[in-house]
Amino acid sequence: MKAAYVTERPSIGQLEDKIHLDSALPAPQASNIKPNEIIVQVKAFSINVDDMHIQEGSFLGGLPGMQSKESSSQNPLVIGSDFAGIITAVGDKVNKDKFKPGQRVCGMNHQQRLFSEKGTWAEQTVTLEKSIVPIPDEVSFRDAAAAVMPLFVIHGLLEVVQPKVKGKEKVVVIGASGGIGSMLIKMLRKVFADHDMHITGVCSGRNEKFVLGLGADQVVDYTKGPIEKALAGEDGTQVYDVVFDIVGGMESYNSAKAILRKNGRFITCVGPEAWIGDTMFSKYEQMSWVSKFLWHSIMNLVPGSHPYYHMVAPSELGKTTYQTAFESGIVPHIDKVVSFEDIDDFKEALKLVRSHRVKGKVVTELK
Repeated sequence: MKAAYVTERPSIGQLEDKIHLDSALPAPQASNIKPNEIIVQVKAFSINVDDMHIQEGSFLGGLPGMQSKESSSQNPLVIGSDFAGIITAVGDKVNKDKFKPGQRVCGMNHQQRLFSEKGTWAEQTVTLEKSIVPIPDEVSFRDAAAAVMPLFVIHGLLEVVQPKVKGKEKVVVIGASGGIGSMLIKMLRKVFADHDMHITGVCSGRNEKFVLGLGADQVVDYTKGPIEKALAGEDGTQVYDVVFDIVGGMESYNSAKAILRKNGRFITCVGPEAWIGDTMFSKYEQMSWVSKFLWHSIMNLVPGSHPYYHMVAPSELGKTTYQTAFESGIVPHIDKVVSFEDIDDFKEALKLVRSHRVKGKVVTELK
């Protein structure tokens, strides 16, 4: 089967130089799958920067157990986590009332050593019942594949904020034009349609019209200086209830502290280091990253004017969130669609995703 794979661990930023894209690997066979496994013919997948970090060993700064297994020429490793396609075979213990051959599904496999599930940048992949959701007929494979990672994260973000939303809310989304942030704005509009919610998107000025079109009430250009200068009240007061952080780093948190009301909520899916995974942490930096998270968790229990700090790290699909999005016609913006036929085009797509300059998602379609 055609697949994108590696035969050695790439250095950080070097996956593009080590990746293979050919038909050398064998396809999974129905006769060989475990009773709880499902084979999916992949029709589309998205390219996520985390997929690259996991292969390069720098995911979450290189935390042990959170990287892929080592690969070799004898044990090549297919890359990728999310996918959309058609079930071709199911194991004996799979619930046939829920999933059966011919069904359209999308889902996510976890390639970290802790899970060691199959890669998805291939014509076929093997997955589990808990890792997939049905795709309605009106949703394309392209859109479904693009939605998998954003909705996986958004489910965790909404779980934190949903019980706390009451009446009028003022919300900020930092990283509003990316794959997760852009879809988060749409989901906030849907889930809180009965609330008076004011949404501010933070992105570069070139994406202002795009983010306003998603449903944001206003946009702040982060390239023009600290966002709190544009968002604080007229007398410098704190006026926001929730800040969603899709970028990470102390700059985002410090800006949030300046604009969040007392008992406001800072909800991040990245943590105290911006663009985590772009570099490898030393042991000290790994300990520092973990300690910052633990410190914020402790401070959540201490009374005071500081905001509540929540780091979201989902591990399973929130299937109700997918159902809500698909039934409502909420799909991500797709910035680029890449063929699985040309390795040079595919490498350029990897570089684009790595740049953090994608507006929405980059998706690969298979014939």
